[in-house]
Amino acid sequence: MKNEPPEMKPYGRQLLICTDGHCAEVAQAEAVYQRLVQLNRSSGLNRLANPHRLKCAQSGCLGVCKGGPIVTVYPEGIWYHHVDVEAIEQIYQRHLIEGEVVEDRVFHRLYPADRTPAYAPAERGDDALDVLTDEPDASDSRAALSPEAAEIMRRRVRRAHKKKGLVIINTGNGKGKTTAALGVLMRAWGRRMRVGIVQFMKPPKARYGEIVALEKMGVDRIGVGDGWTWTSRDMSETEARGRRGWELAREQILGGEYDVLVLDEFTYPCHYGWVDTDEVVAWLREYKPPMMHLVITGRYAPPELVGLADLVTEMREIKHPFMEQGIRAQPGIEF
Repeated sequence: MKNEPPEMKPYGRQLLICTDGHCAEVAQAEAVYQRLVQLNRSSGLNRLANPHRLKCAQSGCLGVCKGGPIVTVYPEGIWYHHVDVEAIEQIYQRHLIEGEVVEDRVFHRLYPADRTPAYAPAERGDDALDVLTDEPDASDSRAALSPEAAEIMRRRVRRAHKKKGLVIINTGNGKGKTTAALGVLMRAWGRRMRVGIVQFMKPPKARYGEIVALEKMGVDRIGVGDGWTWTSRDMSETEARGRRGWELAREQILGGEYDVLVLDEFTYPCHYGWVDTDEVVAWLREYKPPMMHLVITGRYAPPELVGLADLVTEMREIKHPFMEQGIRAQPGIEF
């Protein structure tokens, strides 16, 4: 029957922030929203299954208040006024994590105070929050998780959404390894995910097309190389740069600042023995944040890395314009 109401699955909690700009600067509201998204990723509430999941979204002006930025929590129906970055951190910790309404920020309630729906941790059944929030700076960095907390998060992710941060390897003799990794990076950037890239062979001041594009996108990029091994004038310097690149990559991974990190041409330092592949694999198993996606490119991917990876693609050359027609590398295609 057309007039029958649709069926509805249990839904998660919603956090809405007005970014219309009617009674507060858009940039101010956007800063609150971005901090809110960061807090939600760090806590892991965004990855729980409904009805325990917490989703953050932007909304337009409802035309009923003049005290923005406004943040509304549903289904509790609590409206907070004049929210800045400091206030959203307080609201997130006290209201969303601890289940206590921040009374001095409230200007409207959908329900009377004594009948507000309860969403304290015990009500949500979120068994990992106690461990996660006890860790120093856990609200700012997933890298702050202890091994015990990280394992709880891994179990929760598998149980709730069956998602995880993937280790992806693009290898083989064919063209397209870095190109495919850049495609993932661009897609993630379009999803407002935090992305970065460490390039092990390309120099810091290189101006290849993708580097120019990354700069315009505002993507963090670290270049540590001095060119390809066959063009190296000092192999000891080339090797040292490769080892330094792995040190910097570890810093980026531990920093917890990225949802997707590309290690471009990282297979070469492993293949040539500049870094110990067994040690690399052991370190990644222990320290890579559970939900970080790590994309590794380059020929000769060692079996140990392949064994660690969740997704491995081998690029196989069938035809190449240089081999078939003598056409050299061209701007926009190869560089």
